[in-house]
Amino acid sequence: MKATRIYCIVLLIFTFIMASSCTSNQKSGNKESIVLENIATRVSVRAYLDKAVEDEKIEKLLRAGMSAPSAVNKQPWHFVVVTDKQQLEALAEANPNAGMAAHAPLAIVVCGDLDRALEGIASEYWVQDCSAVTQNILLAANAMDLGAVWTGTYPIKERCDAVSKILQLPENVLPLNTIVIGYPERDNQPKDKWDPNKISYNFYNNVNASAQNVEEQNPSFTDFDYEKEFKGSPFSWFKGDGVLLCVGDKEKHNAMTIGWGSMGNVWYHDVNTMTVYVAPSRYTKEFMEKHKYFTVMSFDEKDKDILAFMGSHSGRDGDKAETLGLHVAYTENGAPYYTEAKEVFECEIIYRDQFDSAGFEELPRKRYENFPAGIHHVYIGKILSAKRK
Repeated sequence: MKATRIYCIVLLIFTFIMASSCTSNQKSGNKESIVLENIATRVSVRAYLDKAVEDEKIEKLLRAGMSAPSAVNKQPWHFVVVTDKQQLEALAEANPNAGMAAHAPLAIVVCGDLDRALEGIASEYWVQDCSAVTQNILLAANAMDLGAVWTGTYPIKERCDAVSKILQLPENVLPLNTIVIGYPERDNQPKDKWDPNKISYNFYNNVNASAQNVEEQNPSFTDFDYEKEFKGSPFSWFKGDGVLLCVGDKEKHNAMTIGWGSMGNVWYHDVNTMTVYVAPSRYTKEFMEKHKYFTVMSFDEKDKDILAFMGSHSGRDGDKAETLGLHVAYTENGAPYYTEAKEVFECEIIYRDQFDSAGFEELPRKRYENFPAGIHHVYIGKILSAKRK
């Protein structure tokens, strides 16, 4: 009797576990189905009923938009919600693509706030960020049985000027697009846009490009005899826009712009060295302590924005190379460098330590009096190789 009771309890527990597992799988499957169906059934709707969109739905649309990803989480967007009839008619007149706004109850103008955007070469990422926002709003509208259409404004200057004037936008805020929204006047059937001819795997058109892949690891770089052919001056090479220090491995790396450094030799006459200095608060410091090899790169004048960005942003906030669209390659020792560089020096760390403040005379003591990043660490690297475009 006791054994039967135990068996029943075990069976009951097993049944409960299986039921919970099935429920969990069912919920997961339902979530996937709902999300994919919402994406597949979204259509551009250009005709609407004479019915206002409720305030709570407008807020849900905006919340969906603000859930979009953005480069380095800058969130460089601003929304202008337009429900006034005269304003909607003005937007329709300003942008021929948005003519339906004159007969719609709602428009959301998605703008880029340049004061919140990244700097330099990465500043245009606001367009991608706000485009992700727009797609989120379109999908949210479809999920709420609303109809919506994306009508472009930027980068056509005449349209941007006209919309900015209507909405009284400040100079730092640019209108990317106008999303016209309302309850659909009729049923709109989605189109099947699947086209396998527009897909490649690993390489464009699925061509086996192993030779090309090798080239990408060292594209157009050749080794050079830096002792005889290096044209830079050790007194000025690190100055100006600076050079880029990069360290890490294929799993993770980081780079930073440096304006301090020196070249020469030490301990042995044939040991050529590159000395770099990294403050303890720098994210790169963590990598310099973990790895044996590093690279130092110079860039052409046209790429000075890369150095400006790398020197003013921290890798703790995101992958800076990915943000800039840089292509990473690796030396034979696994040290990372960027194929956009002009010259690359690979070095092996043979000495590392922090400056000892006890040895400071007036010049360094004054330098560190109000230097929040901390007293620099010194890394002497034996130059192993040099390559250039």
